[in-house]
Amino acid sequence: MDGPILRERIADETAMSRRAFLQGTGLLLGFALTGASTESVFAAPASQVVENDVAGTFAPNGFIRINPTGAVTLIMPMAEMGQGVYTALSMLLAEELEVELDQIQVQHAPSNDALYANSFLHIQTTGASSSVRAFWTPLRQAGAVGRNMLIAAAAKRWGVDPATCHAKNGVVFTAPGSKHLSYGELAEAAAKLPVPPALNVKLKDPKDFTLIGTRAKRVDSSIKVDGRALYGIDTRLPGMKVAAVAISPVLGGKAKTVDEKAALAVKGVRQVVNIDEAVAVVADHLGAAKKGLEAAAITWDDGPNGKVNNADIVKQLEEESKKPGAVARNDGDAGKALEQAAQRLEAVYQVPFLAHAAMEPMNCTVHLQKDRCDVWVGTQAMSLTQSLVVELTGLPRDAIKIHNHLIGGGFGRRLEADGTVLAVKIAKHVDGPG
Repeated sequence: MDGPILRERIADETAMSRRAFLQGTGLLLGFALTGASTESVFAAPASQVVENDVAGTFAPNGFIRINPTGAVTLIMPMAEMGQGVYTALSMLLAEELEVELDQIQVQHAPSNDALYANSFLHIQTTGASSSVRAFWTPLRQAGAVGRNMLIAAAAKRWGVDPATCHAKNGVVFTAPGSKHLSYGELAEAAAKLPVPPALNVKLKDPKDFTLIGTRAKRVDSSIKVDGRALYGIDTRLPGMKVAAVAISPVLGGKAKTVDEKAALAVKGVRQVVNIDEAVAVVADHLGAAKKGLEAAAITWDDGPNGKVNNADIVKQLEEESKKPGAVARNDGDAGKALEQAAQRLEAVYQVPFLAHAAMEPMNCTVHLQKDRCDVWVGTQAMSLTQSLVVELTGLPRDAIKIHNHLIGGGFGRRLEADGTVLAVKIAKHVDGPG
C-alpha cells in the first residue's frame, strides 16, 4: 500500500472550472496506488525528464535537451507566474542556440541549486524581478555552447573546418549552403563531443541579435487560453481522497475540542487528522469532507497571541523602527546634514497589513512514501521548499522530488512554503485508503 498524497486545493469531486475554484475552500488529500503522470509536453515538471533522457539526446548542460527528433527543450530554472519568464528566458537561449522561439519547448527544472540557483538570490528562487538579470549570461552561454558543439559535429561528419559552417533555425549549413543537417540529426554525435567551458565560448555582439530586444509573442499564451496549461492545482493522481482543512485563526493557536465521532459519522468521511494548528477531515469527495469538518464543531485555543490586536502590532513596529538596522550603503553624514538643515520636514506613513492573494488558490500535492516524497506544487522557492520537506520527513535530499508547475499568480506569496509544510505534516498522519 502506497503512502498518502496530500493536496490543498479548492475543488469538487468532479470536473470543475477554474472560476468555480474561486467559490469555495478546501484541501484535497489523496492516495496513489500506482505511479501517475500529470505532465504535458509544455507545462510539465522536468524531474523525470532530466533524469531519464531519451537515448541519443544532446544535453551539454543543465538547460538544453535536443533529442534525435529535433525537439529542443529548455529546462526552465525559474517559475512562470504570469511575469513572462517562459518567453524571456527562452529568447536568451534561442538567440545563441540559433533556433526560432517557437522551436523551443519548456519544462520546469528539478530542484537543484548547483545547476539552477538564481545568481542574485543564491538559491533556486524566482523573485526580486531578477530572472532575466540572473540568467542573461548563463542561458546565452548554454545556447552558444550547444550551437558550437552541433556545428562541430556537422563539420566532423563532413570533414570540413567548423569555421566554414554556420547554424540557423536549428540547422547547420556549410558556407556555400550545399550541405545541411538538422540539430536532431546531429544530436547523438554532438553528445559524444567534449563540452567546452562556457567561459571560453564567444557570445554574440548585441548588434547581431535577431531575437533579443524584439517584440516576441508569449510562448505560453495559447495553452493558457485553450486550457492545456497545467498549474499545481490541476494535478490529478489515482485514488485521491479529499480533505477539508481548518487552520487556527490565530498564529500559535491550536484545536481545543474536535468532535471526531460526529465527523466520522458523515458518509464518505474516512479520517480526522488533528495536528494542533490545523484539523483535516479526509473523505472520498469534497462535499463529505466539508460536511465532516462542519460536524467536527472545532473550537480553538488562541494561545499566547489571542489578545494581540492591530494597535499592538503597530506599536511594536514603531518601537523596532527606532532601533539601529542593517546598513546596505552609507554615503555622507545624514545626521549632520539634518542638524544643519534650515528646514526639516517629518512625516510618518502607515499602511494596513495586506494579504498576498493569488488568483490560483494555494495548493500542494504530496505523495509521502517510506523512502521518498514527491511534491507537486507551484512554488517560487524550489530549493527552500525541498529543504523544509527534508527537515519534516527526515528523508535525504535526493529522495525529495519537487515537481514545479505554472503558477497562477505568485506576488511573493509563493516565496513561502507554509502550504507545503502543512500538507506534509498532515500526510504523515493519514492512513492508506480503506
